[in-house]
Amino acid sequence: MKKIIPIIVLIALIINGCSSCSNKNKEKEFIPLIERKKLSKIYVPPIKIHRYEQDLFAIPVDSLKENLTKLHSKYSFFYNLEDLDNPANIYQMKLYLNDPIVKQFKKDVDKQYNDLSWLEVSLKDAFQRILYFDSTFVIPNVYTYVSGGDFEFPVKYAENNLIIALDMYLGRNYNIYAQFGIPKYISYRMTKDFIIVDCMKEIGRSYVEKYNPPNSTLLDKMLYHGKILYFTDLTLPDVADSTKIYYTTPQYMWASINEGNVWGFFVDKKLLYITDVREINKYIGEAPFTSTFSQNSAPRIGQYIGWQIIRIYAKTHPNENFKNIFAITNSSILLQQSGYKPQKK
Repeated sequence: MKKIIPIIVLIALIINGCSSCSNKNKEKEFIPLIERKKLSKIYVPPIKIHRYEQDLFAIPVDSLKENLTKLHSKYSFFYNLEDLDNPANIYQMKLYLNDPIVKQFKKDVDKQYNDLSWLEVSLKDAFQRILYFDSTFVIPNVYTYVSGGDFEFPVKYAENNLIIALDMYLGRNYNIYAQFGIPKYISYRMTKDFIIVDCMKEIGRSYVEKYNPPNSTLLDKMLYHGKILYFTDLTLPDVADSTKIYYTTPQYMWASINEGNVWGFFVDKKLLYITDVREINKYIGEAPFTSTFSQNSAPRIGQYIGWQIIRIYAKTHPNENFKNIFAITNSSILLQQSGYKPQKK
Protein backbone atom coordinates (compact mmCIF):
# COMPACT_ATOMS: atom_id res chain seq x y z
CA MET A 1 0.00 0.00 0.00
CA LYS A 2 1.16 3.49 -0.75
CA LYS A 3 1.76 5.88 2.09
CA ILE A 4 -1.20 7.65 3.69
CA ILE A 5 -0.75 11.29 2.71
CA PRO A 6 -0.69 13.91 5.48
CA ILE A 7 -2.50 17.20 5.06
CA ILE A 8 -0.27 19.68 3.30
CA VAL A 9 -1.07 23.34 3.70
CA LEU A 10 -0.70 24.13 0.01
CA ILE A 11 -2.99 21.27 -1.04
CA ALA A 12 -5.45 22.26 1.66
CA LEU A 13 -5.63 25.79 0.35
CA ILE A 14 -6.16 24.60 -3.21
CA ILE A 15 -8.90 22.17 -2.22
CA ASN A 16 -10.55 24.71 0.03
CA GLY A 17 -10.55 27.24 -2.77
CA CYS A 18 -12.19 24.78 -5.14
CA SER A 19 -14.66 23.26 -2.68
CA SER A 20 -17.39 25.77 -3.40
CA CYS A 21 -17.13 24.97 -7.11
CA SER A 22 -17.24 21.21 -6.59
CA ASN A 23 -20.13 21.41 -4.13
CA LYS A 24 -22.30 23.06 -6.80
CA ASN A 25 -21.93 19.94 -8.93
CA LYS A 26 -22.72 17.41 -6.21
CA GLU A 27 -26.40 17.20 -7.05
CA LYS A 28 -25.69 16.63 -10.76
CA GLU A 29 -23.11 13.97 -10.02
CA PHE A 30 -24.85 11.82 -7.44
CA ILE A 31 -28.55 12.63 -7.50
CA PRO A 32 -31.01 11.67 -10.24
CA LEU A 33 -31.94 14.60 -12.43
CA ILE A 34 -34.56 16.74 -10.71
CA GLU A 35 -37.30 18.44 -12.69
CA ARG A 36 -37.52 21.81 -11.00
CA LYS A 37 -41.07 22.46 -12.16
CA LYS A 38 -42.20 19.11 -10.82
CA LEU A 39 -40.44 19.75 -7.49
CA SER A 40 -42.05 23.18 -7.14
CA LYS A 41 -45.51 21.69 -7.66
CA ILE A 42 -45.19 19.29 -4.74
CA TYR A 43 -47.29 20.80 -2.00
CA VAL A 44 -45.95 20.77 1.53
CA PRO A 45 -48.05 22.58 4.14
CA PRO A 46 -46.26 25.07 6.39
CA ILE A 47 -44.31 23.20 9.04
CA LYS A 48 -45.26 24.02 12.60
CA ILE A 49 -42.77 23.00 15.26
CA HIS A 50 -44.47 22.21 18.57
CA ARG A 51 -42.47 23.50 21.53
CA TYR A 52 -43.02 20.92 24.26
CA GLU A 53 -40.37 22.49 26.49
CA GLN A 54 -42.17 25.85 26.46
CA ASP A 55 -45.58 24.41 27.31
CA LEU A 56 -44.18 22.05 29.93
CA PHE A 57 -42.15 24.63 31.82
CA ALA A 58 -45.10 27.05 31.79
CA ILE A 59 -47.08 24.65 34.00
CA PRO A 60 -47.04 25.43 37.75
CA VAL A 61 -45.39 22.46 39.46
CA ASP A 62 -48.29 22.11 41.88
CA SER A 63 -50.76 21.46 39.05
CA LEU A 64 -48.77 19.14 36.80
CA LYS A 65 -51.30 16.34 36.52
CA GLU A 66 -54.21 18.63 35.63
CA ASN A 67 -52.33 20.60 33.00
CA LEU A 68 -50.48 17.66 31.48
CA THR A 69 -53.84 15.98 31.05
CA LYS A 70 -55.03 19.01 29.07
CA LEU A 71 -51.87 18.93 26.92
CA HIS A 72 -51.93 15.21 26.26
CA SER A 73 -53.65 15.38 22.87
CA LYS A 74 -50.89 17.71 21.67
CA TYR A 75 -47.96 15.84 23.22
CA SER A 76 -49.14 12.23 23.41
CA PHE A 77 -45.77 11.04 22.10
CA PHE A 78 -44.08 12.15 25.33
CA TYR A 79 -46.34 10.49 27.91
CA ASN A 80 -49.44 8.36 28.38
CA LEU A 81 -52.46 9.54 30.34
CA GLU A 82 -52.24 6.55 32.66
CA ASP A 83 -48.70 7.63 33.58
CA LEU A 84 -50.18 10.70 35.24
CA ASP A 85 -52.11 8.53 37.70
CA ASN A 86 -48.87 7.29 39.22
CA PRO A 87 -47.60 9.73 41.90
CA ALA A 88 -44.05 8.47 41.31
CA ASN A 89 -44.16 9.77 37.72
CA ILE A 90 -45.40 13.18 38.83
CA TYR A 91 -42.63 13.28 41.43
CA GLN A 92 -40.01 12.47 38.78
CA MET A 93 -41.40 15.22 36.55
CA LYS A 94 -41.10 17.71 39.41
CA LEU A 95 -37.50 16.67 40.00
CA TYR A 96 -36.79 17.21 36.29
CA LEU A 97 -38.44 20.65 36.23
CA ASN A 98 -36.55 21.75 39.34
CA ASP A 99 -33.18 20.34 38.35
CA PRO A 100 -30.68 23.25 38.18
CA ILE A 101 -28.96 21.95 35.04
CA VAL A 102 -32.24 21.30 33.25
CA LYS A 103 -33.41 24.80 34.19
CA GLN A 104 -30.17 26.25 32.81
CA PHE A 105 -30.62 24.26 29.61
CA LYS A 106 -34.16 25.63 29.29
CA LYS A 107 -33.00 29.21 29.88
CA ASP A 108 -30.29 28.92 27.22
CA VAL A 109 -32.62 27.17 24.77
CA ASP A 110 -35.09 30.05 25.17
CA LYS A 111 -32.33 32.54 24.50
CA GLN A 112 -30.82 30.81 21.46
CA TYR A 113 -33.94 29.23 19.94
CA ASN A 114 -36.71 31.69 20.66
CA ASP A 115 -37.56 31.68 16.93
CA LEU A 116 -37.46 28.46 14.92
CA SER A 117 -38.98 29.76 11.69
CA TRP A 118 -35.66 29.14 9.91
CA LEU A 119 -35.79 25.47 10.88
CA GLU A 120 -39.42 25.18 9.79
CA VAL A 121 -38.40 26.45 6.35
CA SER A 122 -35.44 24.07 6.16
CA LEU A 123 -37.62 21.11 7.13
CA LYS A 124 -40.28 22.06 4.61
CA ASP A 125 -37.69 22.16 1.81
CA ALA A 126 -36.21 18.82 2.87
CA PHE A 127 -39.64 17.17 3.16
CA GLN A 128 -40.51 18.42 -0.32
CA ARG A 129 -37.42 16.74 -1.70
CA ILE A 130 -38.25 13.48 0.07
CA LEU A 131 -41.72 13.59 -1.49
CA TYR A 132 -40.13 14.15 -4.89
CA PHE A 133 -38.30 10.83 -4.57
CA ASP A 134 -40.94 9.04 -2.50
CA SER A 135 -44.57 10.13 -2.94
CA THR A 136 -45.62 7.81 -0.10
CA PHE A 137 -43.66 9.76 2.51
CA VAL A 138 -45.83 11.14 5.30
CA ILE A 139 -44.75 14.48 6.73
CA PRO A 140 -44.04 13.96 10.43
CA ASN A 141 -45.13 15.96 13.43
CA VAL A 142 -42.15 17.96 14.69
CA TYR A 143 -41.48 18.65 18.35
CA THR A 144 -38.72 20.20 20.40
CA TYR A 145 -37.90 19.53 24.03
CA VAL A 146 -35.17 19.78 26.66
CA SER A 147 -33.66 16.33 27.13
CA GLY A 148 -31.42 17.11 30.07
CA GLY A 149 -28.33 15.84 28.29
CA ASP A 150 -29.21 13.12 25.76
CA PHE A 151 -26.22 13.83 23.51
CA GLU A 152 -26.21 10.31 22.03
CA PHE A 153 -29.71 10.70 20.57
CA PRO A 154 -30.32 14.43 20.06
CA VAL A 155 -32.93 13.70 17.37
CA LYS A 156 -35.45 10.85 17.42
CA TYR A 157 -37.77 9.75 14.63
CA ALA A 158 -40.50 7.31 15.54
CA GLU A 159 -44.19 6.74 14.84
CA ASN A 160 -44.10 9.62 12.36
CA ASN A 161 -42.82 12.04 14.99
CA LEU A 162 -39.57 13.98 14.72
CA ILE A 163 -38.29 14.95 18.17
CA ILE A 164 -35.44 17.46 18.57
CA ALA A 165 -33.55 17.99 21.85
CA LEU A 166 -32.62 21.66 21.53
CA ASP A 167 -30.43 21.52 24.63
CA MET A 168 -28.05 19.38 22.61
CA TYR A 169 -27.39 22.19 20.12
CA LEU A 170 -26.23 25.05 22.33
CA GLY A 171 -22.73 25.42 20.86
CA ARG A 172 -19.54 23.41 20.74
CA ASN A 173 -18.03 25.37 23.65
CA TYR A 174 -21.13 25.33 25.84
CA ASN A 175 -19.81 24.91 29.39
CA ILE A 176 -22.28 22.26 30.59
CA TYR A 177 -21.16 19.91 27.81
CA ALA A 178 -17.66 19.97 29.26
CA GLN A 179 -19.10 19.35 32.75
CA PHE A 180 -20.89 16.30 31.35
CA GLY A 181 -17.58 15.02 29.96
CA ILE A 182 -18.74 15.19 26.35
CA PRO A 183 -15.61 14.94 24.16
CA LYS A 184 -14.73 17.88 21.93
CA TYR A 185 -15.06 15.72 18.82
CA ILE A 186 -18.72 15.18 19.77
CA SER A 187 -19.54 18.70 21.00
CA TYR A 188 -18.08 20.00 17.71
CA ARG A 189 -21.39 19.13 16.05
CA MET A 190 -23.68 20.31 18.86
CA THR A 191 -24.54 23.54 17.09
CA LYS A 192 -27.44 25.03 15.16
CA ASP A 193 -25.97 24.03 11.78
CA PHE A 194 -26.28 20.33 12.51
CA ILE A 195 -29.94 20.18 13.54
CA ILE A 196 -31.33 19.74 10.02
CA VAL A 197 -28.58 17.23 9.20
CA ASP A 198 -29.44 15.10 12.23
CA CYS A 199 -33.13 15.27 11.35
CA MET A 200 -32.51 13.99 7.84
CA LYS A 201 -30.13 11.31 9.07
CA GLU A 202 -32.76 9.89 11.40
CA ILE A 203 -35.38 9.84 8.67
CA GLY A 204 -32.81 8.29 6.33
CA ARG A 205 -31.95 5.70 8.97
CA SER A 206 -35.61 4.65 9.13
CA TYR A 207 -35.59 4.02 5.36
CA VAL A 208 -32.35 2.06 5.49
CA GLU A 209 -33.49 -0.09 8.39
CA LYS A 210 -36.63 -1.13 6.51
CA TYR A 211 -34.41 -3.15 4.24
CA ASN A 212 -31.12 -3.76 5.98
CA PRO A 213 -30.74 -7.08 7.78
CA PRO A 214 -28.57 -7.11 10.91
CA ASN A 215 -25.20 -6.12 9.52
CA SER A 216 -22.11 -7.97 10.61
CA THR A 217 -19.11 -7.19 8.42
CA LEU A 218 -17.14 -3.99 8.07
CA LEU A 219 -18.43 -3.57 4.51
CA ASP A 220 -22.03 -4.05 5.72
CA LYS A 221 -21.61 -1.28 8.24
CA MET A 222 -19.79 1.00 5.79
CA LEU A 223 -22.68 0.76 3.33
CA TYR A 224 -25.28 1.12 6.08
CA HIS A 225 -23.82 4.49 7.03
CA GLY A 226 -23.13 5.33 3.39
CA LYS A 227 -26.82 4.97 2.56
CA ILE A 228 -27.82 7.29 5.39
CA LEU A 229 -25.28 9.86 4.23
CA TYR A 230 -26.54 9.54 0.66
CA PHE A 231 -30.03 10.35 1.96
CA THR A 232 -28.62 13.69 3.15
CA ASP A 233 -27.35 14.23 -0.41
CA LEU A 234 -30.91 13.83 -1.65
CA THR A 235 -32.52 16.04 0.96
CA LEU A 236 -29.84 18.64 1.74
CA PRO A 237 -27.98 19.37 -1.52
CA ASP A 238 -26.82 22.79 -0.34
CA VAL A 239 -25.28 21.58 2.92
CA ALA A 240 -21.52 21.05 2.82
CA ASP A 241 -20.33 17.45 2.69
CA SER A 242 -18.12 18.05 5.71
CA THR A 243 -21.16 19.08 7.75
CA LYS A 244 -23.13 16.01 6.67
CA ILE A 245 -20.43 13.68 7.98
CA TYR A 246 -19.44 15.82 10.99
CA TYR A 247 -15.93 16.55 9.73
CA THR A 248 -13.84 19.64 10.20
CA THR A 249 -12.46 21.05 6.97
CA PRO A 250 -9.00 19.46 7.53
CA GLN A 251 -10.61 16.09 8.31
CA TYR A 252 -12.70 16.22 5.16
CA MET A 253 -9.62 17.09 3.12
CA TRP A 254 -7.71 14.20 4.67
CA ALA A 255 -10.50 11.78 3.78
CA SER A 256 -10.74 13.12 0.21
CA ILE A 257 -7.00 12.97 -0.38
CA ASN A 258 -6.49 9.55 1.20
CA GLU A 259 -9.64 7.79 -0.01
CA GLY A 260 -7.82 5.54 -2.49
CA ASN A 261 -5.02 4.74 -0.06
CA VAL A 262 -7.43 3.80 2.74
CA TRP A 263 -9.47 1.65 0.35
CA GLY A 264 -6.27 -0.07 -0.75
CA PHE A 265 -5.44 -0.70 2.90
CA PHE A 266 -8.85 -2.27 3.52
CA VAL A 267 -8.46 -4.53 0.49
CA ASP A 268 -4.81 -5.45 1.09
CA LYS A 269 -5.45 -6.29 4.75
CA LYS A 270 -8.64 -8.19 3.89
CA LEU A 271 -10.69 -6.06 6.28
CA LEU A 272 -13.93 -5.69 4.32
CA TYR A 273 -15.42 -8.93 5.62
CA ILE A 274 -14.14 -8.95 9.18
CA THR A 275 -16.80 -9.37 11.86
CA ASP A 276 -14.85 -8.48 15.00
CA VAL A 277 -16.80 -5.59 16.52
CA ARG A 278 -13.80 -3.95 18.17
CA GLU A 279 -11.84 -4.01 14.93
CA ILE A 280 -14.79 -2.70 12.93
CA ASN A 281 -15.31 0.18 15.35
CA LYS A 282 -11.80 1.43 14.60
CA TYR A 283 -13.12 2.49 11.21
CA ILE A 284 -16.80 3.13 11.95
CA GLY A 285 -17.15 4.24 15.57
CA GLU A 286 -16.94 7.65 17.18
CA ALA A 287 -13.41 8.84 17.80
CA PRO A 288 -11.29 11.98 17.32
CA PHE A 289 -9.42 10.25 14.47
CA THR A 290 -8.88 6.81 12.91
CA SER A 291 -6.27 5.29 15.19
CA THR A 292 -4.88 2.90 12.55
CA PHE A 293 -3.52 5.87 10.64
CA SER A 294 -2.58 9.06 12.48
CA GLN A 295 -3.91 11.73 14.80
CA ASN A 296 -4.40 13.93 11.75
CA SER A 297 -6.66 11.41 10.05
CA ALA A 298 -10.40 11.70 9.66
CA PRO A 299 -12.53 9.70 12.10
CA ARG A 300 -15.13 7.17 10.96
CA ILE A 301 -13.28 6.78 7.67
CA GLY A 302 -15.25 3.62 6.91
CA GLN A 303 -18.46 5.65 6.89
CA TYR A 304 -16.91 8.13 4.47
CA ILE A 305 -15.86 5.39 2.04
CA GLY A 306 -19.24 3.68 2.32
CA TRP A 307 -20.78 7.01 1.33
CA GLN A 308 -18.58 7.26 -1.75
CA ILE A 309 -19.51 3.72 -2.80
CA ILE A 310 -23.23 4.55 -2.60
CA ARG A 311 -22.66 7.78 -4.50
CA ILE A 312 -20.82 5.99 -7.29
CA TYR A 313 -23.53 3.34 -7.46
CA ALA A 314 -26.21 6.04 -7.70
CA LYS A 315 -24.24 7.88 -10.37
CA THR A 316 -23.89 4.76 -12.51
CA HIS A 317 -27.53 3.74 -11.97
CA PRO A 318 -29.29 7.10 -12.45
CA ASN A 319 -32.75 5.60 -12.95
CA GLU A 320 -32.82 3.74 -9.66
CA ASN A 321 -34.89 5.23 -6.86
CA PHE A 322 -33.04 5.57 -3.57
CA LYS A 323 -35.34 2.98 -2.01
CA ASN A 324 -34.20 0.46 -4.63
CA ILE A 325 -30.60 1.20 -3.71
CA PHE A 326 -31.31 0.89 0.00
CA ALA A 327 -33.08 -2.42 -0.67
CA ILE A 328 -29.85 -4.02 -1.94
CA THR A 329 -28.86 -5.94 1.17
CA ASN A 330 -26.01 -7.94 -0.32
CA SER A 331 -23.05 -5.65 0.26
CA SER A 332 -20.75 -7.57 -2.06
CA ILE A 333 -23.16 -7.22 -4.97
CA LEU A 334 -23.69 -3.52 -4.32
CA LEU A 335 -19.95 -2.94 -4.19
CA GLN A 336 -19.34 -4.94 -7.37
CA GLN A 337 -22.13 -3.22 -9.30
CA SER A 338 -20.97 0.23 -8.18
CA GLY A 339 -17.64 -0.19 -9.95
CA TYR A 340 -15.99 1.63 -7.07
CA LYS A 341 -12.20 1.74 -7.62
CA PRO A 342 -10.57 4.84 -6.15
CA GLN A 343 -7.00 5.51 -7.16
CA LYS A 344 -4.14 5.31 -4.70
CA LYS A 345 -1.98 8.41 -4.41
